[in-house]
Amino acid sequence: MKIGMVTSCYKPVVNGVTHMISMYKKELESWGHEVYVFTLGQPDPAGEEENVIRSPAIPFKEGYYMSLRYSREAQKLMYQMEILHCHHLIMSVELAHRYANCPIVYTNHTRYDLYVNSKASIPQPAADALMRQIWPEFSDFADVVITPSESVRQVMLDFGVRRPIKVIENGVDLVPFQNPPAPKTKTELGIPETAVLAVYIGRIAPEKNLFTLLDQLAVAHDIVPNLHLGLGGRGALEQALRHYAECLHISEFVHFWGALKYEEVPNYLAAADMFVTASTTEVHPLTVIEAMAIGLPVAAPASPGIIDSVVPGESGFLVQDPHDGLAAAMVGLALDETQRQQMSESAKVASLKYDIKNTVQRTLALYQQLQGTRPDLSREKRHGRWLRQQEKWLPLLDQLSALIRSEKGGIAPLNLKWFANTNEEEESSVRELEGNE
Repeated sequence: MKIGMVTSCYKPVVNGVTHMISMYKKELESWGHEVYVFTLGQPDPAGEEENVIRSPAIPFKEGYYMSLRYSREAQKLMYQMEILHCHHLIMSVELAHRYANCPIVYTNHTRYDLYVNSKASIPQPAADALMRQIWPEFSDFADVVITPSESVRQVMLDFGVRRPIKVIENGVDLVPFQNPPAPKTKTELGIPETAVLAVYIGRIAPEKNLFTLLDQLAVAHDIVPNLHLGLGGRGALEQALRHYAECLHISEFVHFWGALKYEEVPNYLAAADMFVTASTTEVHPLTVIEAMAIGLPVAAPASPGIIDSVVPGESGFLVQDPHDGLAAAMVGLALDETQRQQMSESAKVASLKYDIKNTVQRTLALYQQLQGTRPDLSREKRHGRWLRQQEKWLPLLDQLSALIRSEKGGIAPLNLKWFANTNEEEESSVRELEGNE
């Protein structure tokens, strides 16, 4: 089967979505399928992997680009796909709809309502109102929506998403976590072997709520003086977090490991005693599953996505308010080694359902169910529908862009119509492909 993964970013950008796409591509190719990645921007300077098709776009921030069209090469190749699987709500699913000649699947990886609130400091009611317009409108470009957890499926329904929603968990390659190739020791990481080490692996970004995590660590540290925190990841907040740790007088107990290569992650997790996060925006965090696979109990908020993975009291502790209860969860895990060991075994067992071979098989079954079904409109009519939809949703995106970018030093919002490109050359390319069908 010819499968196109459509994403607004790809490697060398490091995040859960790009990693999942890479894993699925590798697994599907090992089963004999032909998998392409359609994305935007410049090639990976470390060397491009096979079948990654990039289209020119406007840089938005490091590693991220914006455009509302693909190159002619990408258009022609996309037209040959038997299924398109989109991984972002914006600059992914609507582009697939614009150029597709096959069914479209869209996986929702993000709690966009909370993400918008976090990124732009928009009051939650305003963020909700905005997403009640954008989420259903963009999801309508797909034939089927996938969400990695039942709780997030319910959130999407509450926000008015109309397309059929299937729950298929994100998969993890469990092997390197079950048997880390070169496990680190606490001593190698500059931490006393007698310490209790909590670890967070992920982006150092505002939506990850890391200042709250440091607040809660400071509270827990008053009770457990040998409690340490390791942070693996990179992001613009690192220096601010270092300074904040100094203000809280816990800097010697907080260890910044910087960006970790994916193959290094199991080795760092092997040195830890628990995994912690204060993020409430997760849909189905791969790092939580990976930590459970290595046997780490989890201390985290009881937010949609996490509650589908962690069983409270069995594989970790979940708290209703990370600003208040996360410290108690860390203390409970730190002080009771017997319970921590029991939860470790439960976490390993719970992680087995997320084996990538199982989740890819379920995703492939959905592809095969949709394969051969024709779009409800001809390609030219779909393209025309896309152009008409611009009148509704481009102003919404301009509004969202203005809100987010105004928080970043008053930068003027992008005018997305500038690169929507609906000229005669583009229209003729649509007619050309439609005529070759």
